Formats: sequence, C-alpha cells, structure tokens
Amino acid sequence: MIVQRALVRRSDAPPTLIWLIAIAGFAFDCAAYWPGQMSFDSAYTWWQARGGETTDIAPPVLIFLWRACDAVLEGPGLVFALHLALFWSGLALLANALRLGRARAIAFMLIAAFAPVPWLLRGHVWTDVGLFSALLFVTGALAKAQATRHRAWIAAALPAMLYAAAIRHNALPALIPFAAWAAWLFGGGATTRARIALVGALVLGAALLFAIAIDMRVDRRVPLWPAVAQWDLAALSVASGEMLLPSFMIGPGLDVPELAGAFRDWSMVPMLQNTRHGIRDPFDVYTREELSALRGAWLGAIRAHPRAWLAHQARRVAALLGVHDPAWPRELVYVDDEVRYRDNPPIARNASALHRTLMRAAASLVSTPLLAGWPYLVVGLLAAPSAWRRRREDAGRIALVLLISAWLYFLPLLLLVAAELRYLGWCCLASVVAAELAWLVPASFRMRPDRLLATPPRTFR
Repeated sequence: MIVQRALVRRSDAPPTLIWLIAIAGFAFDCAAYWPGQMSFDSAYTWWQARGGETTDIAPPVLIFLWRACDAVLEGPGLVFALHLALFWSGLALLANALRLGRARAIAFMLIAAFAPVPWLLRGHVWTDVGLFSALLFVTGALAKAQATRHRAWIAAALPAMLYAAAIRHNALPALIPFAAWAAWLFGGGATTRARIALVGALVLGAALLFAIAIDMRVDRRVPLWPAVAQWDLAALSVASGEMLLPSFMIGPGLDVPELAGAFRDWSMVPMLQNTRHGIRDPFDVYTREELSALRGAWLGAIRAHPRAWLAHQARRVAALLGVHDPAWPRELVYVDDEVRYRDNPPIARNASALHRTLMRAAASLVSTPLLAGWPYLVVGLLAAPSAWRRRREDAGRIALVLLISAWLYFLPLLLLVAAELRYLGWCCLASVVAAELAWLVPASFRMRPDRLLATPPRTFR
C-alpha cells in the first residue's frame, strides 16, 4: 500500500510547475496589457479615487482600493496587478488541490485562463474582472481547504469573498454556494444542514455588511433603478408611439420619432447621447416627488404594455448573450484604450507588439460565438450532469458550486444590464472551469475504493 501511494503522488504535477505556469501567465498578462485597459467607467472611478465627488453608481470599494494603490504608484497599474494576482493564484491553488498529472494540470490552467472571454476581459481595470478574479481565488482557497483539511485556507478565502461581495452591487447571489461550501468545510464535512445554513448565513451577512459599510462612505448615494426605468419607458414609448417618459426626464421638444431614432435595445447610452433635444441623466439628483412619479410611470407603462415590455427584454437578452453585431460599438466587448476623464493624468497605452497582435486577434473574434455569452453557458449546462454524477468527488462538488454560483449571478442580469460582455465574465469563466472539472479531471485518488486505504484519514485543523 505504501508503494502504491508513493506512485500515485509521484504522478501528480509538482506544485513548482503549477506556480511557474501561474507566474508566467501573470507576466504574460502584464506584458500584453500593462497598465490595464481603461474604459469610461474605469476613468471615472479613478477620478473619484483622486479626490472627485464619490458616488455608489459603481461599487465604491474599487474607489478606495485605487486611492490606496495611487499612494504607492499613480495610475491603474497596481489595481490591474492585484486582480491578475487573484486570478492566477486562485487558478494555481485550484490546480494544485486537484492533484492533476503534469499534462492535465497544464491543460487545465491554460484552457481556463485563455478561453477567449476570460482572456480578453482580464486586460481591463473593471469591477467585473475584480469579481471573477476574487471568486476564482475563493474557489482555489476552498479547494485547498477541502484537499488538505486545513481551516487556514478557509480563512484565506474570506477576504476575497468580502472583496467579491463589495466589488459588484449584484454579487451577493454568486457568493451563496461559496458560503455554504465554506460552512461545510468549517464543520469538517460532517456537520448538519442547520449548522451549514447558520454558518453560511453568517458568512453572507458579514459580506453584506462589509459591502454596505463601504457604500456608506461615499459623498453621494445614487439610486440605480431610474436607469432601468428610463430605458424601459423609452422602449415602451417607441413601441406604443406615445411618449411615456415623464416631462422632467426629457428635453423640451423631444418627441417619439426623435427618440426612436436614437433608441437601441442593446444599450441605453445611444439615446442619452444622440437626441437633439436631450434626455436627462438617470443618475442625476432627483427629488422624492420626481422619483415617485418616475416609478409610477414605469410600473404603469409595464402594466399597460406587457407584451411590448417582454419583447424589449427579449431583444436585450438576445443582444447580451448573442454574437456581437458588427454595426454595434466594439466597446460592448472590449476597450483597447486608456480613456481620460476630466483632470485625470494621461496614461500611456500599451504599444508593445504583443498587445497589437492580441488586439488584432480580438478584432477578428469580436463578431464570432467565441466572444458571445451563450456558448459558455451552454458548455456549463452540458457539464452539469457529469458534475452531478461526480458529486461525491472533490471535482464534482467544486463544479456544482461554480455552476450554481454562475447561474445565481446570471439570472438577475436578464432584467438589469446592457449587452456588454463584461457582465458575463464570471458566468463564462465559472462555466469553463466547471466543465474542465467535470470532464478533464480524473477521479480523485482519495475517493477511489481501491485507494482509500492508501491515504490515512485526516481531520480539519
């Protein structure tokens, strides 16, 4: 038995190899994208970090993190590097926990990292990248806790869980299965459902309180629902031929034909920028009376035109999940720029030959299914039955956690977001990794009956 155990372990990829791949991947990303690509949202976040009026339109945890990083190195570089470190270290921890052979370990890491969507999004300084990088680190740390029976790895996962909860306003659903997994591990894998629910609820509660505490530190709190209401009301106005937006939301003289000319189902930005008479910024300062009137108009319009509202939602979801239309702005998929906002210092763009090569590749893929959301979700769904059959193995359990997290995060997006690929970053990454766990990872030696005696029982410590 001792000889058999030694042979099994000798076939595993050495941790040194796994970490060398992670370091090489980190260096590759830095060479390809440094100091990180910045969209308008990134530039606006940096402006707030530099002393501009802070709001909670975007999660303010990135504002305060960026402010701390700016004290060391001005610009997006350190935030970009932090997200890369979370991503690559999480991937390395997961590969190491799975005890894969050399070839499988290399394939596992490269497929997860260089699937087109995670690869392309990872070059941006975005909250969405911070979310999927933090959740991948949580996955790796909890996988290590499961493989080694050391609670210290649970503790290592908690800061990343807090960061993930705060980096996106809608992140909490994605954390539910991770909280349950952490609670199960904390109990040694043999605790009751009630205890798992209690500990999991405490973890989620801590994450929620952390996110709320960070949000409360901004200068001005902004309700986010008026943006959704304004977009829906515009769609229903175009569909019905009647202006349903309240008068205080539109410029004098704006009529339905003018609105229809600027309206798009894939984003509300064109109608905000391309009407001659103007539309009010949904994140402007509104009185209570105006908010009440807007809410009433929104809900009343949906009740009056339910079919038109459902049709608008269907077109928006199709745009979110489908192949990017060549006529749409490329920025819905990726931003090869360092956008400047107000008095932010200029940031030099990455001008390396490697970056130019990768951006040419991205441009060639932008209108293909490789940079659409639906193929990744389908891959995850196809992997789900295999993951369920392997639910008594480490790989199957982790795959199910990832798939549940991805779909809990995805479903609310169906009613909330524009057709920007970055919103699907975690869903795509989690689906790819779950499929690898279900199909690429062989049965764990600890779970195979002929090898159970080769490994002495271990308890959490």
